Amino acid sequence: MAPPAWDAAWLEQVDYLWVSHEHPDHFHLPTLRDLPAAFKRRVTVLFQQMPSDKMPQAFARLGFANVRLLPHRALVDLRPGLQVYCYQVGQMDSVLAVMADGTCLVNVNDAEADAGDCRLIRGDLGPAQVVLNQFSLAGYGGEADRDERLPRKARAVVDSMIANHRDLGAETTIPIASFVRFSCEDNAYMNAYANTPSHVAAAFEHLGLRLDVLAPGEVYEVGRAWDSRPALQFWDEAFARGGAAPLDPPAPVELSALVAAAEALAARLAAHYPAWLLRGWLGPVIVRVRDLEVTLRLDLARGRCEPVTGGKVDVEVCGQPLLFALTQPFGLQTLGVSARLVVRRGAKNWRRHRILLSMYNAEVYLRPRQLLTRRNLGHLQARMRGGLRQLRYQLQRMR
Repeated sequence: MAPPAWDAAWLEQVDYLWVSHEHPDHFHLPTLRDLPAAFKRRVTVLFQQMPSDKMPQAFARLGFANVRLLPHRALVDLRPGLQVYCYQVGQMDSVLAVMADGTCLVNVNDAEADAGDCRLIRGDLGPAQVVLNQFSLAGYGGEADRDERLPRKARAVVDSMIANHRDLGAETTIPIASFVRFSCEDNAYMNAYANTPSHVAAAFEHLGLRLDVLAPGEVYEVGRAWDSRPALQFWDEAFARGGAAPLDPPAPVELSALVAAAEALAARLAAHYPAWLLRGWLGPVIVRVRDLEVTLRLDLARGRCEPVTGGKVDVEVCGQPLLFALTQPFGLQTLGVSARLVVRRGAKNWRRHRILLSMYNAEVYLRPRQLLTRRNLGHLQARMRGGLRQLRYQLQRMR
């Protein structure tokens, strides 16, 4: 839709590479893997400090020689005149602030920071000159009443941008995500509900707030006047072209692969969570695999996944995204926002699966010998303020 404006020579000007969290649209393995070896040896990767070494080890396997972990809500000196600050949101996301030459830039991206988060960030840093933020839908949990929910969710993204702008005391906001098109046959319906930069610009202008929109290749200087009109026209044309682009069908998978993946995931959960908790928390899920024309009874608490006939379906999904959800540590979280499923019934049980698998991915295990470690307790203490509020906020979003 939008041709890139990229010059590989720019890599020579990059000293630090920040990855906000491990979802595959941020910790993007093909991009990270293909960066030049010399760049990987020289650059320093910045990542939030977590209670495990999983991500530093992953960066090392990709060839990155230098990884610096950023504590929650701490100012970190990178070099004279340059500081960064990481604010962790929920179990996985993070916000990054960069301070240099009297300027504070806050990259919220898709961390969904609420008013309480912004209050803490602003209290730590003061007002932000620039906020980078998400402006459109990046996913959907698959609730069946999508024609009612998605317009509200699209409006909520703009409302959140405006609230972040005000709560952080920003001079201007720059929309940086989501310049995306949902390109699979099973999630292309999302494109009808997308916010465009022009739509967001009109909302900011109506409230007398400044929004600066950029197109690929443009160079922006903080504090200078900016004319967004060329970029707005560029994006209007790009979004219009997107409607005619082809869609990808779901990749084929074998039923045996789904069953094996479900049984393997159940075994991994059993190694980290008590059986009584799994059986009390996770009920069976009846999954209709549309492209295979088969219905499965997925019972992770008891380690079973088997075809069934008749009865009501809880979740509809194609085989490939289901296989991804069962094989990747963050797979169910990704499926839960991919817009590639439909949740017909059993929403509370499905939400419990998402919560437990989020804990599993974050390596928050509930067997006492794995939970009550010095590292976990230290991480919990650092996150205590704001953490419980964020947990309540995320649970409300899943409803």
